[in-house]
Amino acid sequence: MKIVTKLLIASAMGLLFAQPVSAQPAHGGMGHMGRFMHDGGSPFMMLLKSANLTEAQRQQVHEILKSEHTQMKSVYQQFHAVHEQIADKLLSTGNVSASELAPLEQKAAKYQQEIDQNMVTTALAIRGVLTSDQISRLAQVHQQLKSLHSQIQSILGSDQPDSGDQTN
Repeated sequence: MKIVTKLLIASAMGLLFAQPVSAQPAHGGMGHMGRFMHDGGSPFMMLLKSANLTEAQRQQVHEILKSEHTQMKSVYQQFHAVHEQIADKLLSTGNVSASELAPLEQKAAKYQQEIDQNMVTTALAIRGVLTSDQISRLAQVHQQLKSLHSQIQSILGSDQPDSGDQTN
């Protein structure tokens, strides 16, 4: 998959967990993704705004995100802790081998898989709140954003070589 496609997928999945501004702590309270989604400024949440949610839908989405946050808080904390342990080992004096980091990498991968699975579950729950017209609207806006991104890349060029995979 192209880097851009991976980033779009990761953004869309990760952005599902953004909470409304009034519900977010200073850093989103969600580890690495919370900082990215702080203040509801994530691409997905901005995209979701284009769906013109009703007040009832906004409340449903808020409850879905609140539940996800409560459910996944410890996983995000553990994921962050493992990354801190890896950083501590890499920045310590002396030699560090791949075999010393392997157990931590395995833990991080396990947490990442759990986070990714939860993102899909949450995305589906939010999608279930939307009408077919709203989903169509989001698809249209998403397509426009992809087009804009392609235009920007064609103007500025890309630092990443194209792997030949054209799937989006």
